[in-house]
Amino acid sequence: MIKMITAQGTEFEVSWAGVSDLDGSLRFEVIGAEMPILFSIFTDREHTKELTRVFDEDRRTFEGYTGFKGIERMGTGNIVVRLYHE
Repeated sequence: MIKMITAQGTEFEVSWAGVSDLDGSLRFEVIGAEMPILFSIFTDREHTKELTRVFDEDRRTFEGYTGFKGIERMGTGNIVVRLYHE
């Protein structure tokens, strides 16, 4: 299982996460969360100033992705969050 943990300690299960080669935005697909909750958390810079992806023993921290670019519900029901570096 892969987790995304916000700077405030809120955890979400994600299926993938990474920085796009196209536009440099941080994107990740959240599993089983509600859109209003994701919107409220990922538009809050106190949560997004530092995001940590944890996959087993591998941890990667993304800093400064505080700009909200959007969220989109996929056909699977999962939601992709897009943030940009400010």
